[in-house]
Amino acid sequence: MPKSLLSYVVCTVLLGVSPATSTAALGELTASASTTAVGHSPLGARDGDRFNVASSNTWRGTPDERSWWWEAKFAEPTEIGAILQITGDHDFVLRNAPRSYVWQVSDDEINWRDLPETRVTREQRTFRVQRFKQAQTVRAIRIRIDSVTGEAPVLREIEFFAKPDAAVEFPDWIVAVNTTHDASLPGHGQEFIPLAKTCEGWVGLQAQQVWLDAFNPEFVAIEPRPLAAFLSGNFKDWCEVDRALWRGTAEILREAKLPLWASCGGAQGLAILAETGVEQPWDCPHCRDPKSPRLPIYGHIGHTGTSPKCGDYSACIHERGPHEVVKVGADPVFAGLPSAVQVMESHCGQIEWPPAGWSLVATAGQGTLTKMQCLRVDGRPIYAAQFHIEMAGTPDNSRRIMANFLGIARAWKQQARE
Repeated sequence: MPKSLLSYVVCTVLLGVSPATSTAALGELTASASTTAVGHSPLGARDGDRFNVASSNTWRGTPDERSWWWEAKFAEPTEIGAILQITGDHDFVLRNAPRSYVWQVSDDEINWRDLPETRVTREQRTFRVQRFKQAQTVRAIRIRIDSVTGEAPVLREIEFFAKPDAAVEFPDWIVAVNTTHDASLPGHGQEFIPLAKTCEGWVGLQAQQVWLDAFNPEFVAIEPRPLAAFLSGNFKDWCEVDRALWRGTAEILREAKLPLWASCGGAQGLAILAETGVEQPWDCPHCRDPKSPRLPIYGHIGHTGTSPKCGDYSACIHERGPHEVVKVGADPVFAGLPSAVQVMESHCGQIEWPPAGWSLVATAGQGTLTKMQCLRVDGRPIYAAQFHIEMAGTPDNSRRIMANFLGIARAWKQQARE
């Protein structure tokens, strides 16, 4: 189809009929867009199927444009105070989505005025609730998109609410954080997502994966707020890591409001942030001055020889595959499991002791060397586990721990609301 035929596509839907409708019968809504890619429709963003990324259920602009817009026009002046937007064409990664944009309103579809509170210049979120400073009575509303992440913008779903303080119901969702040096997404740590969805009662769980640099208090504070976050393992030794990338995680940990589960290198990272922070240089056992260690809370299991440089693990003792860990006390994350549990290990580094304000909840079992197997912040649902629940090998135990943690996170969320 020639591009000229795609330049202006109009669809109509009775607003009170669409399952996505969040305002009571407001009359007819006409959806249109600056351009629409083949197989998509402006109405795809209003079909009530929030999370479907299929072309027939989304609007996508055509590539190679300097800007785009998607518009909803009402038959009668309509009050709008909030918007739920779900963007991008990947199940859990922000891809082909608006990056810099603003919502605009109009009384005549000729003169448009920006709503400054909706302006975003570097979008990182797949799910976002926009709340206006005050409700707007308009004939038309549009999102003007000035840049994108990817080739072209995709809107999965747009829902309108009459009042700025409207309750926006949204299912539980989690953040999977790739803490490796490779920023590519999907990336390391995505394995947490299918594991969580296999837990009984959590099949409808939604998720977004981000790289470490995007994980900060601003990201998690945006509505709808995540239920919990999961931090992946990583591969570099800590003297090789860019500490600045961990600054946002350090702030989230300091606030201690979001439930966290961190595996392996992610767990070591939380312990390092709690004990040392990001302002002072980090070292590793290879380059460490024993008389003045910079990161004594982090060590290696042991060595069989001398490694020539940092990041060379050839002379390190490793723990790989199923290993036994033993519960310490009765932490609810291990509820329903025996005192000794098989879990998956893949590491040579380890946490040497619990940071101040943390407690040990699982230690080494028979044949396991690393003693600090699972730590928890006292009174908070924040866990640092040396083992990998997200790794294949001990599925039943991993699923039980994951289900327990999600239940703890949900109870924490409910308590925070009360």
